[in-house]
Amino acid sequence: MPKVISVANQKGGVGKSTVTILLASALVKQKKQKVLILDTDSQGSISQWLKSEQRLYEGQTALVEVEHFEAQQVERWLKRFATDYDIIFIDIPRMTNFQKDTATLMLLYMCNAVFIPVVGSKLDVFSTNVFAGYMQEAKEFRERLNFEFDYFGFINKDNNRTQNQTARGTLTDKMGIPVLDNSLKDLKLFTEPSLFESILDTEEGKRRFGGFFKEVCEKLKIK
Repeated sequence: MPKVISVANQKGGVGKSTVTILLASALVKQKKQKVLILDTDSQGSISQWLKSEQRLYEGQTALVEVEHFEAQQVERWLKRFATDYDIIFIDIPRMTNFQKDTATLMLLYMCNAVFIPVVGSKLDVFSTNVFAGYMQEAKEFRERLNFEFDYFGFINKDNNRTQNQTARGTLTDKMGIPVLDNSLKDLKLFTEPSLFESILDTEEGKRRFGGFFKEVCEKLKIK
């Protein structure tokens, strides 16, 4: 069975879709994985990004396949077609009210691993607290069924050493979220990800993204 992964947080604007694309493309190019992104965002941001890139890379095939589905359709699709892939990312939209958005919440229960991007401001860290509770519930639910589930936080848009250190401590000590050692800097390099090229094909990409990518692969047990 494939690994089903999500880069998710209930707060918008923390880089979920961008990091999803960066990881997916690198997993295809550097790790020879067959990767699919299931875009469940009503705005279809990754699907729209693919369309815009297709105009730039006319005649070329994207490294990563992208399919746009409503949340309610994903479970049925996974049962039929999941084994065609090594890794499936579920791009989950911002979740403002879990209790009223059961279909979106259930997407997290379908995952083997969730990576939680957090910007190091107090407001962003605070907003992650409720999400952390749902992650623990998902872990307990899947483990009762003998299914794998892990979740990890990471600092995204890293630009303030003091705030980020505080954020790490809060996530780890108060919320019980394991935090990756590697963070992603607030750099222009990360603002335009590609479904046709891997960021690790450039020297700057290797330097800025390589450590984070390696740590993610270790957590996912991808050699």
